[in-house]
Amino acid sequence: MPGRNSRLALAALLILLVTGVALATPVLVVSIGDGTTEILRGLDDGEPFVYSYQQSIYDVPVVEEFIRAGDRLRLLRVRSSDIRSVEYFRWDGNIVQDEKQMWTQDAPPNEHQQLVIQVTPLGDQRMSTSRWTLNLLDQFGRAIVTLRVDRRARALTLFRDTR
Repeated sequence: MPGRNSRLALAALLILLVTGVALATPVLVVSIGDGTTEILRGLDDGEPFVYSYQQSIYDVPVVEEFIRAGDRLRLLRVRSSDIRSVEYFRWDGNIVQDEKQMWTQDAPPNEHQQLVIQVTPLGDQRMSTSRWTLNLLDQFGRAIVTLRVDRRARALTLFRDTR
């Protein structure tokens, strides 16, 4: 019969093995980066997020509503106080005005592997969920940033900002 020290060593080894597997298991996160700086954020499957910005042609705010769909991004609808900013997307379907006087149009079926965004000083560009908000100009300055769903080892997300 093994001694107490052997049992403790075996238990410790099992704990390390289970912990190692858990930390190595890949998880999906949203990666936002410009090739130099990368920010990881948590975004559950089906969780909505918005990309909001000041539209440069009509100088009005626009909100693009997305959800994470597995490892893809799906644009659901676009909203703006100016109907021309919604018409700019040139989608078929009705544009309606909601109770907050915002013009809204549902997007046609779509899925994207990534969003590529030119960050500009006057764009007031933000990514946000109910849990976090990221001001793109503050984080990256003038840059081209890419937002995508990525698989990362759970251990890497513990040491990066994934709230």
